[in-house]
Amino acid sequence: MGIVQRQTIRGTAWSYLGAILGFVNIIILSPRIFTTGEIGVVQLLISFATILAQFSGLGFTNVINRLFPWFRDGEGRHHGFLGLALAITLAGFIVALLVLKFYGPHFVEANMERSPLITEYSLYLPALLFITLLFSLLDNYNKVLYDAVLGTFLREFLFRVFNLALICLFWAGIIDFDGYVFGYVVSQGILLVVIFINLLKRGEISLKLEPGHITPHLRREIIILCFFGILTGITTVTLTSLDKLFVNRYLGEAEVGIYSIASYFAVLITLPGRSVSKISIPFLAEAWKKDDLATIDYLYSRSSIGQYTVGLLIFIGLMVNMDNIFRLLPDAYSGSGAVIILIGLGYLVSVSAGVNSVLLSTSSLYRFQTWLMLVLIGLFVITNVIFIPLLGITGAALAAMVSNIIYSLLGVLLTGRRFGLWPYSMTHLKITLLGLTAMIAGYLIPQLSLVPDILLRSLLVTLIFAAGVWYWKLSDDFTGMADRVTEWFRKRL
Repeated sequence: MGIVQRQTIRGTAWSYLGAILGFVNIIILSPRIFTTGEIGVVQLLISFATILAQFSGLGFTNVINRLFPWFRDGEGRHHGFLGLALAITLAGFIVALLVLKFYGPHFVEANMERSPLITEYSLYLPALLFITLLFSLLDNYNKVLYDAVLGTFLREFLFRVFNLALICLFWAGIIDFDGYVFGYVVSQGILLVVIFINLLKRGEISLKLEPGHITPHLRREIIILCFFGILTGITTVTLTSLDKLFVNRYLGEAEVGIYSIASYFAVLITLPGRSVSKISIPFLAEAWKKDDLATIDYLYSRSSIGQYTVGLLIFIGLMVNMDNIFRLLPDAYSGSGAVIILIGLGYLVSVSAGVNSVLLSTSSLYRFQTWLMLVLIGLFVITNVIFIPLLGITGAALAAMVSNIIYSLLGVLLTGRRFGLWPYSMTHLKITLLGLTAMIAGYLIPQLSLVPDILLRSLLVTLIFAAGVWYWKLSDDFTGMADRVTEWFRKRL
């Protein structure tokens, strides 16, 4: 399992480097350079394209994750798997274009009053959708070929480098907002070209089809997986994107911009989990094929402890630096602290479940996972409709938190009852108590000027928490990484 740990570390490193760039782009520069409406319209385009991509992808990501082990054959170009995937994806894109043709004007009209900029930039939706679809397909294909790092590097880091350059060009007056949006879409296209060239150089691009390899049983599984994949994809994106659409509908694009900036901080909690989940997919799929519950249990429990350890540290860092966060942001964002806390709590419960969602999606229970998520869609819509008019963007955050917690705990209960696999142990309680101790210590520091205050609070919390995890060996991944870093410094001193 060394490849899982290596790629997790590399993927997480790129994610956090990207997060630093994202912090500069989204937190420091964007609120000072763009209007909240301009920030909101970009987020609105991304959210709509992402949701539409779940329909037009026709659920084939589910097939990639679960059935690729039955196609894997390097010499035979995986029995035409990529050709099949591309054919289905392009068919879905054509369907999506028809949806845009008939629904696009309604989408613009419905959002025009609160989001007047959407009228000008909705023309970018087809291109953004096409790029999103193909990049997602190739990234997932590359992932099951045991390379989960490239996609993370491109999406989390390189794209943010491009975005920083575009923001600076806009700031300098070299391009206007039209040029920024155009460059934003082109940058996404560059990522697609890079991953395609990488796969081509490795000999993994093949457009051939091999219908003879697909037995009637396999064909039936593909159809069922695509159907449930569409439903699962829709619900997944709903839980992450629909909140912005509801905020826009009730409050306007300016509030979407504020909500997006605030929720960005909470998303930092999920970054290690993304890397673990991506690289775990092919290993879990192979383990299910072999009915290897020991490997599945090992990955499940270890990922839960590792993700919760890092996620809790980040959440504590956000809590003790809450005042500093709003010292960095313009006054318009001052009322969004509850958004960070509520969404952060939801994500913290989610990462504590480890690779539970991946475990379910690659197992025979993928259908139950979909039905659970559809129930949560109803809950998500109802809670947004109730809470946003009452609490504004705090209501949207409350709805997101409730949805994340319920989904995560139901997933844990389902895998526990069906397979006897449980991620939680007394170790989680010890980590929580250690985290509370570190957080209290962070709050005891008197307020200093901005930069020293951030550095001192963050350093104190990290030292107390990391030292406790290392001393009591609460997380193998965390301890192993600390030992390697210590050894690296020892050799050079």
